[in-house]
Amino acid sequence: MRYLSRLSRNVLSIPVILRFLHSREIGGAYGIGARKKLGLLVRFWRNTRRVETLSDVREHMELAAAILRVPPSVKGDVVECGCYVGGSSVNLSLACAMVGRRLLICDSFEGLPEPEEHDREHLAVHVGHVDTYYKGRFAASLGLVKSNLERYGNLEVCDFRVGFFDKTMAGLDRDVVMAFLDVDLIDSLKPCLRGIWPRLAQGCRVYVHEARNIPLVALFFDASWWRQTLGQDAPGFVGSGVGLPLAVATHWGSELGYAQKAAAPEIAAAPSAPTAASAARPGVEPAPLEQPQPAGG
Repeated sequence: MRYLSRLSRNVLSIPVILRFLHSREIGGAYGIGARKKLGLLVRFWRNTRRVETLSDVREHMELAAAILRVPPSVKGDVVECGCYVGGSSVNLSLACAMVGRRLLICDSFEGLPEPEEHDREHLAVHVGHVDTYYKGRFAASLGLVKSNLERYGNLEVCDFRVGFFDKTMAGLDRDVVMAFLDVDLIDSLKPCLRGIWPRLAQGCRVYVHEARNIPLVALFFDASWWRQTLGQDAPGFVGSGVGLPLAVATHWGSELGYAQKAAAPEIAAAPSAPTAASAARPGVEPAPLEQPQPAGG
């Protein structure tokens, strides 16, 4: 039964994969065509079998699409918060290397901090699953992560910021074009957003791997917190409760969702940019992709 479920997901992901491969808006500005993107996906698939990962290859494809979609004129790096043993890091590093961007990997390398009571258990209502968190969970050494990057990814494009997020993210000093947060705790998400969001380029995204975790993604709708902390309206969260539909015509969703920073006014009025999952459906023309504007532009 598990095999059939996995096979069904693979088959239903084909339209999403084809869109990633053939969309000129994904990598076209860098001269990256279908052949190079196919090679990238093959490496992604192999790496998810070589290095333990808590996310899957479809989610890595969506993250890569976000990186490849940002125009070369928009300056900034990619940030990953929470890397465990580096399963997603190796694939993100390959995508960054293709477009000449740095990957900043942020982690304590000691596992989770001691959670407060409200962060000890999170319910994913859509799938009826409870995640339990405790101090030290997901611990992995910096040496192991670097070793995996050296063997399967591109260590040369990577920088590291070691420590818990409440200490390390406040001093973030680089522009950002995409962030991937797999931080599990609400109290870990907050310092990441405080550090990253002000440096995020207009029209670009912060992806979160706890999309099914309603208490956590509720922060993206907390108008009071956003006004008091970041001086702007809450951005909302695409995929709240169920995750992005990374396979068509299914109820599965995923664990990945995102918040997108508003672009310049004339861009913000246009239809929002689709994800790599926005594969063509019968009788439906995919919406045109927005081009993120240069930070400050």
